[in-house]
Amino acid sequence: MTIARITTKLSRFLSSTRSLPTSRSAIYIPKKMLTSTMTVTFLGTSSGGGPSTSRNCSSLVADVLGDNSLWMVDCAEGTLRQFHLQPYSTDRSNLRLSQVKKIFITHMHADHVIGIVPILRNLLFPVPVGTNAAELEALRKPHPTIEIYGPAGIRTFVRSILKMTLSRMSDKYVVHELLAPTDQVTSCEPEVMHANEVAGEDIFCSTEDGLWRGVTQGQGIFGPVMVDAGPIVHRDPCIGYVFREAVQPFRKIVILGDTCDPSAIMPLCIYPSPSLLIHEAADAHIPQEIDPKARRPYDVVKEKAIARGHSLPEMAGAFAKTIGAQKLVLNHLGGRQSISNFLRFPAPNSAEGYRLTNIRSNVIAEIERQASEAWGMGTARAAWDFMRVALPNPDSFPPQTAVNDQLTTQDQTQDSAHPTAYNTWETSHTETRLDPSTTANPGRHRERGHWRTRPSRHDGVYRKRQYGDSDNVDLSQNRNHGAQMKRGS
Repeated sequence: MTIARITTKLSRFLSSTRSLPTSRSAIYIPKKMLTSTMTVTFLGTSSGGGPSTSRNCSSLVADVLGDNSLWMVDCAEGTLRQFHLQPYSTDRSNLRLSQVKKIFITHMHADHVIGIVPILRNLLFPVPVGTNAAELEALRKPHPTIEIYGPAGIRTFVRSILKMTLSRMSDKYVVHELLAPTDQVTSCEPEVMHANEVAGEDIFCSTEDGLWRGVTQGQGIFGPVMVDAGPIVHRDPCIGYVFREAVQPFRKIVILGDTCDPSAIMPLCIYPSPSLLIHEAADAHIPQEIDPKARRPYDVVKEKAIARGHSLPEMAGAFAKTIGAQKLVLNHLGGRQSISNFLRFPAPNSAEGYRLTNIRSNVIAEIERQASEAWGMGTARAAWDFMRVALPNPDSFPPQTAVNDQLTTQDQTQDSAHPTAYNTWETSHTETRLDPSTTANPGRHRERGHWRTRPSRHDGVYRKRQYGDSDNVDLSQNRNHGAQMKRGS
């Protein structure tokens, strides 16, 4: 093919792309619109009783800057593997480990920190060897590749494990500790630090209200994105984090660690109210009409949850109502074995029988219902691994309303006494559409096989693909956690 013919074909292609519509359904989306959407992707949604076959332990990543970087909150065992297990996406929206630039740890429990060292060993690369080792050594970055923020003890934990496992890497890391007045400062003298460690900051909370303001920041698409933190009540010291835009549109994401009382962080959660609240719900009372093997009375469930420093769904909903959260996602769902020998709140699993999958879907929906009723401002969602929540620029799309949420829930439950997890949640606009094949009736299952869900970067829209067929649908139109299957399989 001659150069002239190539030039002609290229010019025709470019002219055709200019005529494409500019709506959200267009193939080419302006970069500003794509990068201005904040997203949170859950890598692990189980409590400390996990991991299980359907949920890894706690970890999530937030894309809040629009510069292809990720901020991680908590890093449980198996978090590194979750990057490799995420569903494949043809639009290249899959997360990459190299995108992680900051890690924020809520507390020092094992199900929130064990995965840090494997992440560091992969991100910081091994020490170069061979004939060109000196050349590669000269390419080492002088500044830290990744920053870690967390409570007192996180610096010693990372340092000790790296030393004890004789880990040597090429690049640097740094650990900053968020300290209360009674916490002891961890030394950063050269003789005690790891070879790849850079001296970190000791960030003390305010003596007036005990909060950490302006812990760190990054440059977002509209301006600075600030990180604040505050103490929350757990059985051990625990921190909640707030990611907020310092300029319009002032979006705010509140991510809480394990807690039975997050009221101390409330000053950081209001004015403006958060666009998204991620709150734990480690336990819940499930009626026997939903799960026939549920035997625990409500009082026992609540007493034990609070004694362990955890929340019930209605407690999460009540806090969301207090701070006026626009969206509520329940995380850190119970993973321990119950007396019926089932995992308490696993995600539905397509490898299991129809009856068990249906019970589990109804249990998750009951958890969502309890939180939604206490919240009273919309429909709460129970997170599952690889779920992605998008927060588009509100100037681009009108916000979701509680009225639409209520109407949607009514439509979904009209055919069933017990709502299932197959309900709809609009994440970016007010229009509500229901897929008849995925509404609330437990008997309605697609007869054509399994569905795969993959996250897409198109403003809260998931790409849904069935074997041999594909189309774009809203995130929530495939709300069965990848578990729809043929009846009787």
